[in-house]
Amino acid sequence: MESEFFNSIAEKWQTFWEENKVFQIDAGNDRSKKKFITVPFPYTNSPMHIGHGRTYISADVYARYLRMKGFNVLFPFAFQFTGTPILAVADAIKRGDIEMIESFSSLYNIPKEKIKEMEDPYRLAEYFKNEMEKTAKRLGLSIDWRRSFTTTQEEFQDFVQWQFRKLKKEGYLVSGSDVVGFCPSDNFPVGMHDTKGDVEPEIEDLDIIFFEGDNFMFPVATSRPETLFGSVAIAIGKDSYMIVEEEGKSTKRYVISKNAFYKISFQKKLKKIREISPEELESMNARNPITGKEIRIIKGKFVDPSFGTGLVMLVPAHDPFHLIMARDAGIQEVIPIISTPDLPEIPSIGIDTEDPAELKDYADSIYRTEFYKGVVRDDVTQMVPEFMRQKVKDYVAGRKVMDARRNIIELLRTVDRYDELYEIINGPIYCRCGAEIVVKRIENQWFLIYDDPKWKNDTLRALNHINFIPPEIRKDFERAIFNMRRRAVGRSRGIGVKLPWDESQIIDSLSDSTIYTAFYTISHLIRGKKISDEILDYVMLGKGNPLELAKESQISIEEIKRMREEFEYWYPVDSRHSGRDLVQNHLPFYIYNHLAIFGEEMLPRQIVLNGFIRVGGKKMSKSLRNIYPLEKAISEFGVDPVRVALTTSSQIIQDTDFEPKVVESVSEQLKKIFGLVSKMVELHGEAEIRSTADKWLSTLIRRRISEIDNYYAKMMFKDAFNLVIYTIYEDIKDYTEMGDQLNPTLLKKVASAWIRMMSPVVPHLAEELWSKGFQGLVSTQPFPTEDEFNEYEETEFQVEYLKNLIESIREVENVISKEPEKIILYVDSDKERKEIVRRSLEFLNQGKGVRDFVMEVKGDETDLENIYRRMEQYDRKFRILLLKYLDTDEMKILADNVNFLIRKLNVTEISIFDSRDPMSPDVKGKKNTAVPFSPSVVII
Repeated sequence: MESEFFNSIAEKWQTFWEENKVFQIDAGNDRSKKKFITVPFPYTNSPMHIGHGRTYISADVYARYLRMKGFNVLFPFAFQFTGTPILAVADAIKRGDIEMIESFSSLYNIPKEKIKEMEDPYRLAEYFKNEMEKTAKRLGLSIDWRRSFTTTQEEFQDFVQWQFRKLKKEGYLVSGSDVVGFCPSDNFPVGMHDTKGDVEPEIEDLDIIFFEGDNFMFPVATSRPETLFGSVAIAIGKDSYMIVEEEGKSTKRYVISKNAFYKISFQKKLKKIREISPEELESMNARNPITGKEIRIIKGKFVDPSFGTGLVMLVPAHDPFHLIMARDAGIQEVIPIISTPDLPEIPSIGIDTEDPAELKDYADSIYRTEFYKGVVRDDVTQMVPEFMRQKVKDYVAGRKVMDARRNIIELLRTVDRYDELYEIINGPIYCRCGAEIVVKRIENQWFLIYDDPKWKNDTLRALNHINFIPPEIRKDFERAIFNMRRRAVGRSRGIGVKLPWDESQIIDSLSDSTIYTAFYTISHLIRGKKISDEILDYVMLGKGNPLELAKESQISIEEIKRMREEFEYWYPVDSRHSGRDLVQNHLPFYIYNHLAIFGEEMLPRQIVLNGFIRVGGKKMSKSLRNIYPLEKAISEFGVDPVRVALTTSSQIIQDTDFEPKVVESVSEQLKKIFGLVSKMVELHGEAEIRSTADKWLSTLIRRRISEIDNYYAKMMFKDAFNLVIYTIYEDIKDYTEMGDQLNPTLLKKVASAWIRMMSPVVPHLAEELWSKGFQGLVSTQPFPTEDEFNEYEETEFQVEYLKNLIESIREVENVISKEPEKIILYVDSDKERKEIVRRSLEFLNQGKGVRDFVMEVKGDETDLENIYRRMEQYDRKFRILLLKYLDTDEMKILADNVNFLIRKLNVTEISIFDSRDPMSPDVKGKKNTAVPFSPSVVII
């Protein structure tokens, strides 16, 4: 198998790296030469898959590149044991979840007896921790494993509790009540990592308007209270409804759906009075609390009884769903309330479909347009009673929608016809235990106040100190931080660190992992030691006296100072790498908490996000049964081909498909490179650079080094490695075909640079190749520099000219669908025509068009346009070279390299004629169509 070739090499070098502690690194003296690279630690509830691989390998490629650029690089790894994900898996195994057990057995090849042991969450976490560490090592990650830890280690728990005492003392952690996403089964708040599919519950408030009935009220849930004037009916669903009252408000009875009763009971204390059927409700009317108008209760096919209150205020002029439901009930009345420049008077009539998805898109577009550009019509003042008209005129009519909305809510409050409810707008979302998540108002909970205006504004400003790759992701951080709510940190069950002042509460796994990267700096020094808040104050914040601290603890002054030195040297993180899904929670929390504990100077210098990995064109998901374990990928294809496929198949932020055919193609190319470079490194002999081919290759590799170095630095790994494994390979092939005498000194020198440039992505193959011809480890060699190769720009121009000519000839072959035996080239060396070419190049390089050129340059218009178009076909880089070397003898370039052209074009003969020589034959009328440095081509 191909994989055995790559994996046997990988195992050899992984063993060597580990035995020789190649990637263990301690604090140095020059902080300007350090780089600290981190990735989010994984939950140990299943083996690593190729999605993990993309993030970890991308970070490793960058770490290896920086190491070769002369930096001391720390790249650590740890394991997240805390939180509900591990507990949920253990519980599933305990209750005999067939799907879970089957996936562990068939997908991950875990023995049945071992799965049984995983009913214990700690044994489950420990098992997968060991598996993950093994996989990370098989991937060739350049980790300092001394610093590895788990989040249940006592030293780490001391660190987290120190952090939380700090947050509480500084006022960032407060006790109070708020609404949260909540699991009614597990009975605790939930976040992204507590839910199936890792979905963060997005909570929004809904405006509730109470319409009046004869015996009770009809609370409608809406996000558009300003359209209240245009309501023509209240729509209900087909399911059961209830009449309820709130505790302490027995005079305020209202009707809601049975589903709503269940959900709202987590936010308000409700008492059920009786059930009521939709049919009974249909016989009733309700009065608009502002206009006093009576409207019907009707059934509506688009009403979701589980959303809001299960009652919808129909405003058919501004919502296509409402228009359809009103017309289904025979209601033709349509009352426009908002005037918007970009919309018709009645916007909802602009779509003719009943497809829910299309209707939603259209309704959303109306909502957005009216919110930002709409104005409430003046005639709404005539829709309300006399006593209310002046207020409506002053505060609602003629106002922008965003202003009118606030004012109509205040008006409803004054008449006691307004309330708020909270809804999960991206629901339904399910807890890992299987229960649907609801919104619950919880009392006496501890919250990180991410909604605090000052903390939020400081965090938004802190983004100015962070470099984002790619730059466009910054707006995602701004949006996430701007919308951030306070976060409940306590959980009543799970594995984790206990709140220091309330041991009944466990800190949730997204809250205990916000500044943990600081712990890497000292984790290898405090293993098994009890570490106090005072010591951490000194190590992390520089407060206190190490001599006094040593007297009060079992840790020596030398150890305490060493910890401080490690922290000061390595912190802050220089590059934080993550999948883009963590923008909604972990990464903003990471910035918030660093700012709160350490201040701006310890913010991460850089955050890098990568896209997802798709399998079969779809995002990996257990429900789709397309999870691809990393161990499987490595066994099937080999480590280095997998590293290439996961990190260089697309730009870093883009999603990429993991396609076996692509990995196999990469594998074939790597084996070709291995064979070629193996021969290059074994070359012997000394030779100076003299031939055109030598000069061209030296110049080209010099340029490739610059390009690849730049791409690595910007984490444009796709561009970098396309040059490394495809372009340079073709460059070497071109070189071997250009001359009969190969230069062994140059080729071995090129091999050295080439191996070093491939090393960050395919480190195992690179080590093996390096060992065949050079001393030491390629992993610790300097990245190649331009200065290693001389530049011969004129030679580069000549070869690029030849390559452009070859491409032009092949285009002619494709047009006439004929493989040539002989080729005739006509060259135009006329000085006046060269001057016209010069002018055309100047116009092109200045961005001027062909019309400008024809108008300003004297000559035949058709000929001028032809010259311009011929030069336009060249890329800007070659046009700049051509402008510089336009006086070069074109005939001589062709004559000196005719054998190279014959080999590349696979023909028996190439004839070259001067198009200005009367004695030259005119074959197929092509003689007079030549342009300087764009020969005419005849294929025979």
